[in-house]
Amino acid sequence: MGSHLCDAFADGGWEVRALDRPGTHRSPVPPKATYTEAELGSPEAALVTAELAKGTSIVAHAAFPGAGLDEEALEMARASMAAALAAKATLLLVSSATCTGSQWRSGRPSPAGSRAAPSLLLKMTAMQKSICWRTRGLRLIVLRPALTYGAGQRRGLAAALTVAALAARSGRPLWVPRRGPVVHTVHAEDVARAALLVASEDPDSLDGKAFNVADDVPLPLEELARALLQAAGAEEAGRVPYSPAPARAFLWFLRRMPGWMFWGPLNRKLARAWISAWEGEPPGSPPALDPALLEQFSADRYYDTSRLRTLGFVPRYPSAVEGLLRLAVESRSHGLLPPPRGAPALPPAPEVDRAGPRAI
Repeated sequence: MGSHLCDAFADGGWEVRALDRPGTHRSPVPPKATYTEAELGSPEAALVTAELAKGTSIVAHAAFPGAGLDEEALEMARASMAAALAAKATLLLVSSATCTGSQWRSGRPSPAGSRAAPSLLLKMTAMQKSICWRTRGLRLIVLRPALTYGAGQRRGLAAALTVAALAARSGRPLWVPRRGPVVHTVHAEDVARAALLVASEDPDSLDGKAFNVADDVPLPLEELARALLQAAGAEEAGRVPYSPAPARAFLWFLRRMPGWMFWGPLNRKLARAWISAWEGEPPGSPPALDPALLEQFSADRYYDTSRLRTLGFVPRYPSAVEGLLRLAVESRSHGLLPPPRGAPALPPAPEVDRAGPRAI
């Protein structure tokens, strides 16, 4: 997410100062941007954040050190808050739409200000809004993206896309669930455009507000899985029955399985297939599947984006069907996704007009 934010703000004419973990930044640093590394959650990172924030208008926080590093994540959030407060800047927190909970079977969208479900991201958001910081003068704007995917991602839907691409390469068809829960997604570029949009508004008028960010067309899990297969060039073996109650119980069990028992062996197998697909010379570390993705598929999730749309926001990728296809084409054109065995080379990714609503 961070690299997309940097690109969007740099393209919008902002001076960008970026902070990331050592060794994790892969994309080119855009013009008008400076790049610094520090171990997130450390005292050093807090000092670097405060120094970089001097003279800025916006401190955008989109950092999460990784699964199981809750304390480091909270420390980095506190550092961002303190840096924004000291610089008299607005804190733009990129959180998650899962903080708003979900509307099971009702089909009603979850509004941006709806009651949140317990999670680490909720704790971070609630902490930003706490009286302790608000009474000190901290200005806060929260973005809550739906299930996010995009170039540079190594987990989530990008990892699922890699699994489908490896299956296509080996000639193995994959099964898809019969309908399943409705899932709202959003491309990372659209999240970055939303961030630039709210940052361009009067910060006092948006202070304390949260904005859901999602595409136009939430898809049943069946259609989302089919979009993944289509983007990867994989064949569909058929549909398997999906029952909500047993599926939720099974997903709950999988999310809580120890890493050494299930997720570790699964990702080692994925890594071996990844290395084999590149004949022992992969372009980078293999994507990884993690239990956080399963939370998105436990129930129907609709998100109300009307608050953001009143500012003029229109998603560039209205559904995951074209968004995932675009991601696959981009990834293959950069040598980051193996093509199906025997498939013709895909054409280069088409240019996308970066000019959008409100001169983004």
